[in-house]
Formats: sequence, structure tokens, C-alpha cells
Amino acid sequence: MTILARLSSQTGDRSQASNLIVARQCLENPRLLDEISGGLSELDEALVGDCAEVLTKVAEQHPEWVAPHAAALSALLTRQSTRLRWEAMHALALVATRAADTVMALVPLLVGLIRYDKSVIVRDYAVDALANYASTSPQAARCAYPYLKESLALWDGKQAAHALQGLVHVSRLLPEHRPELAAIASQHATSARPVVRQAARRLQEYLQQ
Repeated sequence: MTILARLSSQTGDRSQASNLIVARQCLENPRLLDEISGGLSELDEALVGDCAEVLTKVAEQHPEWVAPHAAALSALLTRQSTRLRWEAMHALALVATRAADTVMALVPLLVGLIRYDKSVIVRDYAVDALANYASTSPQAARCAYPYLKESLALWDGKQAAHALQGLVHVSRLLPEHRPELAAIASQHATSARPVVRQAARRLQEYLQQ
């Protein structure tokens, strides 16, 4: 039996249990990831979603193992299936610091997802990917900065906490923007959303160091 045949959609398992078992097998034998990544190009959307989920689970522990498959994951970001988009986006957010070149090429697509995708989960992870990319170099921070700022207000601020976390990286790599970042943090420190207040205060704490 191939590793793909053990995935939830192929075994008739309506839960994610089979996918979690496969993810553990991949953690024990990373060479299996090549076959999982190959499954991303299959026609069966349920199978593709399972493969993306396994890559996400592995990336949570070993992003460096999944980073070589970032380009294959990125092909799912334009699919109609919400599950495919958010699984792929989650995995890419996890590996963004180790696949910076791939994420750099995806910036226009990420911005489009942040602006227009109807899925909160997709938008959250798209901002996370941009935020993590911003941490990789001053050039990346400079590229991501305007879009992270834009994300603060989009969708009634639903992604603001994620964007503020990215702005911590910007403050570290682009100190010339610290006055503006201090104003942004102060503005969001009184947000009605606790998670946004917490993220704003973390940014304030970093700026005070």
C-alpha cells in the first residue's frame, strides 16, 4: 500500500485520524514527503486536501522538511476549494521563513487573498505568511510593510492581530519606521478585540526595548 492510499479520503475515514497517522509516519520517515507532495497534483480534490493537511502537520514540527515543497503548495492557492486554499496557506505560513524566495514571488497573490478571499482562515494565514516573510530580511520587511499596514483595517480589522505580529519584525529590521509603528501600536492598544490589544501591547513592549 502506498502512503497516499493510507490517507483519510482513500480509506473511507471521515475524520482526520488517518491523515494524522500518515503525518506521524512522515515525521519518522521524511522521504515519504516526496510522495505526499506529488499527491498535490492529483485530480481528486479530497486526496489533494489530505496531502496538504499532512504537509501542514509535518511543517508544524519540521518546517525545514516541508519548505522544499512550497512551490507545489502554492499552486493550490488559486483553487476554488476553500479547504485546499487554507491548508496550503497554513503550510506556507509555517515555512515562509525557510522558503522566502517562493513567498516573495507570491506576494501579489497573498495580497489578493488578504483583500478578497471570503475565508477568514485563508486571510489569517496569508497575513501570517506575509508577516513571517517580513522577518527574513530588511528587503522582505520593506516589501511586506505596506501590506501589513493595509491588513490592519481590512475586513473590519479581523486580521489586525496577525498583522501587528508581523509589524514586530518590521520594527526590528526597519528601525526608521519605529515612530510610525509606535503610533499604530497605540491606536490598536485600545481595540475592542482582546487579541488585537494583546498584539498591540507586544509591539509596544518591543518598541520600548
